[in-house]
Amino acid sequence: MAQDVTKTQLNDMVKDILTAELGKSVADAVEASVAKSVEKALEPVRARQSTWEAQILGAQQTADKAKARGKGEAAGRIIRAFASSKAEGTGLAGIERTLTGWGDADLAKAVMASREKALSAGSGSAGGFIVPDEYSTDILDARRAMTVVRRLGPREFPMVNGTLHLPKVATGSSGGYIGENTNAPNTQPVFGENVLTAKKLAAIVPISNDLIRYSSPQADAVVRDDLVRGLAVNEDAAFLRGDGTGGSPRGIRNWAASGNVIAASTFSLANVAVDFGAAMLGLMNNNVPPGRWAWIFAPRTWKALTMLQTTTGDFAFRPEMSAGTLFGFPYAMTTAVPINLTVGSNADCSEVYLVNFDDMAIADSQRLIIDASTEAAYNNGSSVVAAFSLDQTVIRAIAEHDFAARDANAIAVLTNVRYGA
Repeated sequence: MAQDVTKTQLNDMVKDILTAELGKSVADAVEASVAKSVEKALEPVRARQSTWEAQILGAQQTADKAKARGKGEAAGRIIRAFASSKAEGTGLAGIERTLTGWGDADLAKAVMASREKALSAGSGSAGGFIVPDEYSTDILDARRAMTVVRRLGPREFPMVNGTLHLPKVATGSSGGYIGENTNAPNTQPVFGENVLTAKKLAAIVPISNDLIRYSSPQADAVVRDDLVRGLAVNEDAAFLRGDGTGGSPRGIRNWAASGNVIAASTFSLANVAVDFGAAMLGLMNNNVPPGRWAWIFAPRTWKALTMLQTTTGDFAFRPEMSAGTLFGFPYAMTTAVPINLTVGSNADCSEVYLVNFDDMAIADSQRLIIDASTEAAYNNGSSVVAAFSLDQTVIRAIAEHDFAARDANAIAVLTNVRYGA
């Protein structure tokens, strides 16, 4: 039997049902409105997040690409792109386009930034192209490892404006004992000045146009290695024996004080000891501090010394030289030391240098200026050939530096060396 419902009870039931339904609808509407507002507020945040993620990913990809390149390969790649643009006549835009096409957007960006910096500083390159500093440094560091003089540790100074004024010691200080009421002797050393100016070393490097056309790490390495070799060989020759004329630096041989130039004796175990002892004594008698002393000589001299035997058949110097020293000091050998010097009636003479490299100085602009030509001719060692006929591009790299001895007494030279001749 159905229960009778009063009017009051019915009104209450309807009120409860409507209140519940209306409350739910209002809550849903509020929730939807809030969600829509939050979503709209988050839109710029999410857009920025996407940009950040893209930037982070791009930076990571750039870092990974740079890390994958060998030392100096980035410079080789830039030089190849420059040679390509030079041949096509497309200029700086061509370099940027070529590098970007090879997937090297980071190098393209560095090239453009470097060019803008050079123009704003007023440091043009007279038609050439300045390799960005961060990449030319790799080439110059590789040159240091290949050269003898730099590797032995002279002091290196930046030469920003093409000139460097460097103090030198002209004469040492003096002193003495004094009696009562006697003036002290003058103990001031006499100083002079070396003025180092930028000397231009040009290295000519022919490269195959096939290496230029294609994106290849191996091609980058070939360009790098050829460029480093060309710079290193010529630089060592100048730093060792340059005469300071014709735009070349004055080298170690021509900085040596005349009193430290010693004629070597005929080759024998006893005479070698006397000759090398005289060179060491020359530095000691001039109070040259025992800093970074080192020997430099030709490979022929090295061979003669390592093969020299005592009367009992033992090798006199080989054990020590195998450890990298001779008479207690490091040594280096290089073909930049000639073996065809004429002394008296002998035309097969060489030299040996003992140098305190703490007293040697190199001023360096630390930049490379590159130019290229598809028509230039060059000497390949036996004849003059044309790049055009060989489908080559000739790269000319210019490095700027100078060399000086802060103390001429810090160099001893053995002349008339015929060891192994």
